[in-house]
Amino acid sequence: MNEQGSEQSMNGSQLVPGWYPIAASSAVVRRKPLGVKRFGKALVLWRSDDGRAVCMADRCSHRAAALSPGKIRDGCLECPYHGLRFDASGRCVLIPANGIGAPVPDGFNLHAIAVREEHGIIWYWYGEGEPSLDIPWIHGASEPGFGATDYSWDASAPYLRIAENVLDFHHFPILHKLMIPGIGTRMDEMDAHLEENVVVFSATMRYEKPGAMRRDARIKARYILPSIALIEFGGFYVNYFLTPIDDEHCWVLSRYRGVKIGGWLASAAGILATRYDRAIFLLQDRGVLLSQSDPVGDLSQFKLFHADRALGLFWGLRKQALLEAHRSKDAGNDSAAAAAG
Repeated sequence: MNEQGSEQSMNGSQLVPGWYPIAASSAVVRRKPLGVKRFGKALVLWRSDDGRAVCMADRCSHRAAALSPGKIRDGCLECPYHGLRFDASGRCVLIPANGIGAPVPDGFNLHAIAVREEHGIIWYWYGEGEPSLDIPWIHGASEPGFGATDYSWDASAPYLRIAENVLDFHHFPILHKLMIPGIGTRMDEMDAHLEENVVVFSATMRYEKPGAMRRDARIKARYILPSIALIEFGGFYVNYFLTPIDDEHCWVLSRYRGVKIGGWLASAAGILATRYDRAIFLLQDRGVLLSQSDPVGDLSQFKLFHADRALGLFWGLRKQALLEAHRSKDAGNDSAAAAAG
């Protein structure tokens, strides 16, 4: 079993095994470790002398002090409490109280968690078995730079509620009618289907009656498990990367890139758009998401209609992925039992 983490209950249901984004690359610098909480676990991220991203549990093996407030010294992570130092492999190389050059007793090493760094993001494998070779990615998703703007924040709402919200566009003209004005309520020319393992959605949000400030708004979206969305709307390509912090909080990385503008103007527009996006969530989305009373992932009491098609496809993909993970786990257990017998 992969040691990074096995499936567990989060938000009332299991997480799909896979590579999850846990931090923007730009947030992990050489000079200072970064503490994050993901999947209910405290983690520390830092960079070795060669620039590689290193991930460990944010807990010193000595007396459990958090390592993230510490420093990077001589290519090692230094505990802020008693100065123990750990190299990029997790090996404890120094206990200052024992003296420089003194051998380190057994039992002080840490487990270095293997992470991947691609697309300007640090990825963590969550699940049993060997990690997949491929990082989940949507063709056409924005890479860092080139007019793209990253903004990450902690949302105080469950991960799967936010995943649902990202795939729900017909709430825009109702819940956000003052903050995103001029969008019609009718979902016209709508299409939602699967292209292999990607949910593909498009629609025109149309007013029933024409008038001042009333216009058709075209929206396109793609979503891939476990937690990546690409949305084209309002003059931007918007990527959302989602990872649970714990049962009640979610880490969100949004990456905005202008459709028709580039350079510094696109960056400035992206900075404003990402902050506005967060404000809309805090002021409007969050309260509605927390008001939903049924357990997350239980659709049995929902009454869905056609505009919810993308959401239904997402839950179908997710259910299939979990079933496949359980079959793989059962097959592995049977093989182990046969070998033991």
